[in-house]
Amino acid sequence: MRKIDTAVILAAGMGVRLQGVVNDRPKGLLEIENRAIIKESLDRIADGGIDNVIMVTGYASERYQKELADEYPHIRYLQNPEYAQSGSMHSLFLAREGIKGNFLLFESDLIYEERCIPALVESSQETELLISGKTGSGDEVYVYGDAEKKTVSRINKKKLEGVEPKGELIGISKLSYSFFRILCDYYDKNLATLKNSHYEECISDLSSTHDVFYLKIPDIVWTEIDDPNHYKRAVEFIYPRIRAKSAK
Repeated sequence: MRKIDTAVILAAGMGVRLQGVVNDRPKGLLEIENRAIIKESLDRIADGGIDNVIMVTGYASERYQKELADEYPHIRYLQNPEYAQSGSMHSLFLAREGIKGNFLLFESDLIYEERCIPALVESSQETELLISGKTGSGDEVYVYGDAEKKTVSRINKKKLEGVEPKGELIGISKLSYSFFRILCDYYDKNLATLKNSHYEECISDLSSTHDVFYLKIPDIVWTEIDDPNHYKRAVEFIYPRIRAKSAK
């Protein structure tokens, strides 16, 4: 098992559905209990022994650099100038020159338990998606696959008729360097049709020909924050549960 020393955070999105909450700030700087959610994620990454952090920014990118500079001077920032016309896969693709080995991939709008990162780092699989049980968030991304082999066969926002999903995508994944290069090559060759695609859609496309594993923690507490309802749920329900678990 190769050591993980790099984290890539995708933080280019405009967060259109959250504009009434974050105003002109990128959504990773949304605050819960007076602390930006991206800072809590960065703290968890550091606690996991990962000191090489690449953040791909886009919308209001200068706000990240200004607000994170003092506490996290080690972050390397890359810019996605086409953030308004591209999906998250384009941001990941732009990070390719800074990635030299296996790494953890994060979305910027997450709050999650501290055990997420150790679970992936300590797993023997090199390309693995972290998934949870049912969340009832209303914006689920479902992961389908082989329950025995723990391999992914499809990732979809819609439930497939007659097929039970294995869990819900959290937005924290481990990618091997070799699979990442295949992923970038696939995206590059199909750029005309994939420019607006998200990274999980491209991973889903490749899962039929390449082994992508999933790691399920059924009771993990987490949420993404994409709209005001998500934020309200995070503040009133999810974050207090995360804090309670951390206190044990």
